[in-house]
Amino acid sequence: MQRFTPENQDRLHQTFTAALNLLDTQNREPDRWEEECLSYALGAMACGLYSAAEVELAAFSRPPAERPREEITMLEKKPSRFTKEMLRHGLEYVLHRNQESQGADDMSLPTASHLAVRSFLGASL
Repeated sequence: MQRFTPENQDRLHQTFTAALNLLDTQNREPDRWEEECLSYALGAMACGLYSAAEVELAAFSRPPAERPREEITMLEKKPSRFTKEMLRHGLEYVLHRNQESQGADDMSLPTASHLAVRSFLGASL
């Protein structure tokens, strides 16, 4: 599992929240590209893979003209699965699980994170 400082983790949590707030400001749900980036970022954070979450959050910000056309075409064929509300709920869940795990030893963290992702994804489908 990657080691990120609590400050780096907080920064990524704030970036995730800022992405959802941007969508709120624009009065819309995420498009399929944004939804994919945010759901992958959430799953990565839940598993402690903050470097992967960082990449996904950077991809979220990519303007539509800079997104790979073949990926957009594939995503457009898939139905939307996550709303802003669901993604916010997922972030709250991950943050809560992280707080619970802070007191646990290092060996229990991957299992707790894995269970958090499974619980969130299972509840959201």
